[in-house]
Amino acid sequence: MVKLPVCFESKSTATVFRSLLDELEYKYKRTNVNRSYSGVAIVIAIERIAMVYRYEIDEISATADIWEERPNSGPVTYIEIRGGEEKIIKDILSKFAEKLPRKPWEYTIGQKIRNGWFSQGITGAKKNWLKVIE
Repeated sequence: MVKLPVCFESKSTATVFRSLLDELEYKYKRTNVNRSYSGVAIVIAIERIAMVYRYEIDEISATADIWEERPNSGPVTYIEIRGGEEKIIKDILSKFAEKLPRKPWEYTIGQKIRNGWFSQGITGAKKNWLKVIE
């Protein structure tokens, strides 16, 4: 399983990912599901639900989920891929990163200020991406 933060909103991230799957001529099934995550308000954990863009890719026996969490004042998007061969997943994520307008770990100054410089997802995003795609 690979779970990586992406510096774009989940809807546009899902659109680019779908475009890549079409380009690679993979057959897939796209569904919407929900994902639970926690946010903290003062000292109380609050459970929240995120809408997930799910891609079930039969040829490579993998499932890709794209969703966004709102841990602070701004959203953090994630892409998670389960199953499939490591080499194929690495190739897909490398091509996906190239299709985005900028690298998925290059958060804007506004995103960093809004979410906090050391926000979950933003800190270490580049290192996590490079560990997977290189």
